[in-house]
Amino acid sequence: MSETTAVAPAAKARIRLAPSYWLHDNAVPFSDDIQPASLFLKNRHYLVVDIETQKIAQDVGGWDHIDKLGVSVACAYDSKTGETLAFRENELEKLHKLCKERLVVGYNIIGFDLKVLTSYGFDSKRFDVFDIMLDVQQTSGWRYVKLDAIARATLGSEKSADGLQAVEWYRQGQIDKIIEYCKKDVEITRDVFVYGMKNGHVKIARAEGASSTFPVQWT
Repeated sequence: MSETTAVAPAAKARIRLAPSYWLHDNAVPFSDDIQPASLFLKNRHYLVVDIETQKIAQDVGGWDHIDKLGVSVACAYDSKTGETLAFRENELEKLHKLCKERLVVGYNIIGFDLKVLTSYGFDSKRFDVFDIMLDVQQTSGWRYVKLDAIARATLGSEKSADGLQAVEWYRQGQIDKIIEYCKKDVEITRDVFVYGMKNGHVKIARAEGASSTFPVQWT
Protein backbone atom coordinates (compact mmCIF):
# COMPACT_ATOMS: atom_id res chain seq x y z
CA MET A 1 0.00 0.00 0.00
CA SER A 2 1.33 3.43 -0.89
CA GLU A 3 1.29 6.35 1.46
CA THR A 4 1.16 10.09 1.33
CA THR A 5 3.29 12.53 3.28
CA ALA A 6 1.60 15.54 4.78
CA VAL A 7 3.32 18.89 4.61
CA ALA A 8 3.44 20.64 7.98
CA PRO A 9 4.82 24.02 9.05
CA ALA A 10 8.41 24.14 10.29
CA ALA A 11 8.81 23.22 13.97
CA LYS A 12 8.74 26.11 16.44
CA ALA A 13 10.15 26.55 19.92
CA ARG A 14 7.81 25.03 22.46
CA ILE A 15 6.67 25.66 26.00
CA ARG A 16 4.73 23.54 28.43
CA LEU A 17 0.94 23.72 28.28
CA ALA A 18 -1.00 23.22 31.51
CA PRO A 19 -2.99 19.95 31.40
CA SER A 20 -6.17 21.78 32.41
CA TYR A 21 -6.07 23.53 29.04
CA TRP A 22 -6.76 20.27 27.22
CA LEU A 23 -10.43 19.28 27.00
CA HIS A 24 -11.84 15.79 26.43
CA ASP A 25 -13.54 16.59 23.13
CA ASN A 26 -11.31 19.28 21.67
CA ALA A 27 -7.95 19.27 19.96
CA VAL A 28 -5.40 21.63 21.44
CA PRO A 29 -5.56 25.02 19.70
CA PHE A 30 -1.77 25.28 19.53
CA SER A 31 -0.06 28.50 18.55
CA ASP A 32 3.54 29.00 17.46
CA ASP A 33 4.77 29.16 21.06
CA ILE A 34 2.49 26.60 22.73
CA GLN A 35 3.86 23.15 22.09
CA PRO A 36 5.27 20.53 24.47
CA ALA A 37 8.99 20.14 23.65
CA SER A 38 10.16 21.56 26.97
CA LEU A 39 8.56 18.53 28.62
CA PHE A 40 11.17 16.32 26.95
CA LEU A 41 14.03 18.63 27.88
CA LYS A 42 12.92 18.71 31.50
CA ASN A 43 12.30 14.99 32.00
CA ARG A 44 14.94 12.33 31.49
CA HIS A 45 12.59 9.41 32.11
CA TYR A 46 9.00 8.84 31.08
CA LEU A 47 6.09 6.67 32.17
CA VAL A 48 3.61 5.41 29.56
CA VAL A 49 0.27 4.94 31.33
CA ASP A 50 -3.02 3.29 30.41
CA ILE A 51 -5.98 2.30 32.54
CA GLU A 52 -8.99 0.02 32.21
CA THR A 53 -12.24 0.75 34.00
CA GLN A 54 -14.85 -1.12 36.01
CA LYS A 55 -17.79 0.51 34.24
CA ILE A 56 -18.73 2.14 30.95
CA ALA A 57 -19.90 5.72 30.52
CA GLN A 58 -23.57 4.75 30.31
CA ASP A 59 -23.31 3.20 33.77
CA VAL A 60 -22.37 6.52 35.38
CA GLY A 61 -24.60 8.95 33.50
CA GLY A 62 -22.39 9.74 30.52
CA TRP A 63 -18.98 11.19 29.74
CA ASP A 64 -19.44 14.11 32.10
CA HIS A 65 -19.05 11.68 35.00
CA ILE A 66 -16.12 9.54 33.92
CA ASP A 67 -14.41 10.15 37.25
CA LYS A 68 -16.93 7.60 38.56
CA LEU A 69 -15.92 4.79 36.19
CA GLY A 70 -13.51 3.19 38.67
CA VAL A 71 -10.17 1.61 37.79
CA SER A 72 -9.93 -2.14 37.36
CA VAL A 73 -6.28 -2.16 36.29
CA ALA A 74 -3.65 0.45 35.47
CA CYS A 75 -0.45 -0.40 33.63
CA ALA A 76 2.68 1.63 33.02
CA TYR A 77 5.94 1.27 31.13
CA ASP A 78 8.81 2.87 33.06
CA SER A 79 11.65 3.99 30.77
CA LYS A 80 14.01 4.17 33.76
CA THR A 81 13.77 0.44 34.51
CA GLY A 82 12.45 -0.92 31.22
CA GLU A 83 9.63 -2.66 33.09
CA THR A 84 5.93 -2.75 32.27
CA LEU A 85 4.08 -2.69 35.59
CA ALA A 86 0.49 -3.54 36.52
CA PHE A 87 -1.46 -1.96 39.38
CA ARG A 88 -4.79 -3.14 40.76
CA GLU A 89 -7.20 -0.67 42.30
CA ASN A 90 -5.71 -0.99 45.79
CA GLU A 91 -2.19 -0.39 44.44
CA LEU A 92 -2.74 2.92 42.64
CA GLU A 93 -0.75 4.93 45.16
CA LYS A 94 2.39 3.26 43.77
CA LEU A 95 1.46 4.53 40.30
CA HIS A 96 0.73 7.98 41.72
CA LYS A 97 4.26 8.17 43.15
CA LEU A 98 5.81 7.23 39.81
CA CYS A 99 3.71 9.82 37.98
CA LYS A 100 5.19 12.54 40.15
CA GLU A 101 8.73 11.44 39.23
CA ARG A 102 8.44 10.98 35.45
CA LEU A 103 7.03 12.58 32.32
CA VAL A 104 3.61 10.91 32.08
CA VAL A 105 2.83 9.84 28.50
CA GLY A 106 -0.39 8.37 27.17
CA TYR A 107 -2.97 8.33 24.42
CA ASN A 108 -6.00 10.48 25.32
CA ILE A 109 -4.55 10.38 28.81
CA ILE A 110 -5.66 13.90 29.67
CA GLY A 111 -9.21 13.50 28.41
CA PHE A 112 -9.73 10.04 29.89
CA ASP A 113 -7.19 8.19 32.05
CA LEU A 114 -6.23 11.07 34.33
CA LYS A 115 -9.85 12.16 34.72
CA VAL A 116 -10.79 8.68 35.93
CA LEU A 117 -7.80 8.71 38.28
CA THR A 118 -8.91 11.95 39.97
CA SER A 119 -11.17 9.82 42.17
CA TYR A 120 -8.02 8.19 43.54
CA GLY A 121 -6.30 11.44 44.47
CA PHE A 122 -4.42 12.00 41.22
CA ASP A 123 -3.97 15.69 40.38
CA SER A 124 -2.67 15.99 36.83
CA LYS A 125 -1.67 19.61 37.46
CA ARG A 126 1.12 18.23 39.63
CA PHE A 127 2.50 16.07 36.81
CA ASP A 128 4.29 16.76 33.56
CA VAL A 129 1.94 15.17 31.01
CA PHE A 130 2.26 14.56 27.27
CA ASP A 131 -0.81 13.37 25.37
CA ILE A 132 0.16 11.75 22.07
CA MET A 133 -3.38 11.98 20.72
CA LEU A 134 -3.59 15.72 21.14
CA ASP A 135 -0.20 16.31 19.56
CA VAL A 136 -1.10 14.11 16.57
CA GLN A 137 -4.44 15.90 16.21
CA GLN A 138 -2.62 19.22 16.07
CA THR A 139 -0.02 18.01 13.59
CA SER A 140 -2.44 16.19 11.30
CA GLY A 141 -5.49 18.42 11.64
CA TRP A 142 -7.57 15.25 12.11
CA ARG A 143 -9.90 14.90 15.09
CA TYR A 144 -10.45 11.71 17.08
CA VAL A 145 -7.56 9.76 15.60
CA LYS A 146 -7.55 6.29 17.14
CA LEU A 147 -4.40 4.73 18.56
CA ASP A 148 -5.14 1.63 16.50
CA ALA A 149 -4.99 3.66 13.27
CA ILE A 150 -1.53 4.95 14.17
CA ALA A 151 -0.26 1.57 15.38
CA ARG A 152 -1.41 -0.26 12.24
CA ALA A 153 0.23 2.19 9.86
CA THR A 154 3.33 2.98 11.92
CA LEU A 155 4.14 -0.34 13.59
CA GLY A 156 2.14 -2.93 11.67
CA SER A 157 0.44 -3.99 14.91
CA GLU A 158 -2.98 -3.44 16.43
CA LYS A 159 -4.89 -3.62 19.68
CA SER A 160 -5.98 -7.07 20.82
CA ALA A 161 -9.32 -6.01 22.36
CA ASP A 162 -11.08 -2.84 23.51
CA GLY A 163 -12.29 -1.10 26.65
CA LEU A 164 -15.75 -2.64 26.46
CA GLN A 165 -14.26 -6.12 26.48
CA ALA A 166 -12.09 -5.16 29.45
CA VAL A 167 -15.18 -4.06 31.41
CA GLU A 168 -16.82 -7.39 30.63
CA TRP A 169 -13.73 -9.23 31.88
CA TYR A 170 -13.90 -7.18 35.08
CA ARG A 171 -17.52 -8.22 35.61
CA GLN A 172 -16.44 -11.83 35.14
CA GLY A 173 -13.55 -11.46 37.57
CA GLN A 174 -10.95 -12.13 34.86
CA ILE A 175 -8.41 -9.60 36.08
CA ASP A 176 -5.44 -11.42 34.55
CA LYS A 177 -6.96 -10.96 31.08
CA ILE A 178 -7.37 -7.24 31.74
CA ILE A 179 -3.73 -6.98 32.83
CA GLU A 180 -2.55 -8.75 29.69
CA TYR A 181 -4.64 -6.49 27.46
CA CYS A 182 -3.70 -3.30 29.32
CA LYS A 183 0.01 -4.12 29.17
CA LYS A 184 -0.31 -4.68 25.42
CA ASP A 185 -1.96 -1.27 25.04
CA VAL A 186 0.85 0.35 27.02
CA GLU A 187 3.47 -1.37 24.88
CA ILE A 188 1.79 -0.24 21.66
CA THR A 189 1.60 3.33 22.97
CA ARG A 190 5.26 3.15 24.03
CA ASP A 191 6.32 1.81 20.63
CA VAL A 192 4.45 4.59 18.80
CA PHE A 193 6.09 7.15 21.09
CA VAL A 194 9.58 5.68 20.62
CA TYR A 195 9.08 5.44 16.85
CA GLY A 196 8.09 9.10 16.72
CA MET A 197 11.07 10.12 18.85
CA LYS A 198 13.54 8.22 16.66
CA ASN A 199 12.06 8.94 13.24
CA GLY A 200 10.40 12.35 13.60
CA HIS A 201 7.09 11.18 12.16
CA VAL A 202 4.20 8.77 12.62
CA LYS A 203 1.78 7.28 10.11
CA ILE A 204 -2.01 7.13 10.28
CA ALA A 205 -4.06 4.47 8.52
CA ARG A 206 -7.06 5.71 6.59
CA ALA A 207 -10.36 3.93 6.06
CA GLU A 208 -9.69 3.97 2.33
CA GLY A 209 -6.57 4.54 0.33
CA ALA A 210 -3.01 5.17 1.42
CA SER A 211 -1.84 5.86 4.94
CA SER A 212 -0.57 9.36 5.67
CA THR A 213 2.68 10.41 7.32
CA PHE A 214 2.86 13.37 9.69
CA PRO A 215 5.94 14.92 11.32
CA VAL A 216 6.24 14.97 15.11
CA GLN A 217 8.76 16.57 17.47
CA TRP A 218 8.93 14.35 20.55
CA THR A 219 12.50 14.97 21.65
